[in-house]
Amino acid sequence: MFLIKKLIGFLLVTLLCSGAFAQENNFITEGIKMHDKGDYEGAIDFFKKALQSDKNSIQANYELASTYLALKDYPNALKYADIVIARNLDYVDQAYILKGSALDLLGRKPEAINTYKLALKKYKTNHLLYYNLALTSFNLKNYNDADDALQKALKLNPLHASSHFLLGMSMISQGNRVQAILALYNFLLLEPKTKRSASALLALEDEWKNAGKQKNNSKTSPAKKEGDEFSTVTLMLDILESSKNNEANKNKPAVSLLAENTQIIFTLLGEAKKDKKGFWWNFYVDYFYTLANNHHTEALCYYIYQSRGDTYDVWLKDNLPKMEALSEWYTKYMHKF
Repeated sequence: MFLIKKLIGFLLVTLLCSGAFAQENNFITEGIKMHDKGDYEGAIDFFKKALQSDKNSIQANYELASTYLALKDYPNALKYADIVIARNLDYVDQAYILKGSALDLLGRKPEAINTYKLALKKYKTNHLLYYNLALTSFNLKNYNDADDALQKALKLNPLHASSHFLLGMSMISQGNRVQAILALYNFLLLEPKTKRSASALLALEDEWKNAGKQKNNSKTSPAKKEGDEFSTVTLMLDILESSKNNEANKNKPAVSLLAENTQIIFTLLGEAKKDKKGFWWNFYVDYFYTLANNHHTEALCYYIYQSRGDTYDVWLKDNLPKMEALSEWYTKYMHKF
């Protein structure tokens, strides 16, 4: 009889716990739905109800940190991110990102950098930690630190568009035109039709024109930088840009001429590599040189113009096989990563 009562008691506790767990999950699910709709206050109500069901819920604390960050309530974002980090179970690497972001947005950038570096000691394969470290470093104009972190992020995830975009912006800030162009081409291939795409395409065109030089009132050409491995290619950018005024090129559509010139630059870079090593040569130059050798430069250049009206759509009607060939090549190339 005693054993039967004990068994019944155990079953009742189990049912109560599973019921509370199910209720907690329901609150979290509803809260996430509210968050995704942009109703952050409503989401917070649900996440707090989840905590009432289980005060130790790691996911509820994490979701609260994320939602408070979206609400720009950075102190509360820090509070709940720290709870997740202290528990040291699930969502810890993501909580570090939330904490670092909150510190950054509070103007406590050195603390944010230390947070990301601490997290990277534990989570060395999280590309988003490297990206966020790079973003804070970039905003502090610590370009070397930003570039190092971005290169590590991209080695972990070559498809992370934001890392390509930020690396392009960093190169522009440092007057490295060829590197900027390579990063921006890659970003636009991954993200051709968003708000960022329009600004990235404009930045790409400016780097071809060397517009940054005029804006910065630079007295010397970036091509003459001491020890610049890309000086010859930078000079070729200027030559090709000047050739736009030639009689043979005057009536060519801008994107068509860009495709021709891009083919020349990608080919020149590949031929210039020889025994050169390093991130830019191995990561970007190999990639675009192979793309050019497989005759996909035209498709690439039209594809990245999607933020510029119907240029791509008009071209695609008569060139669908070229776009399909680029897509097939791209899938095979990226598969090796």
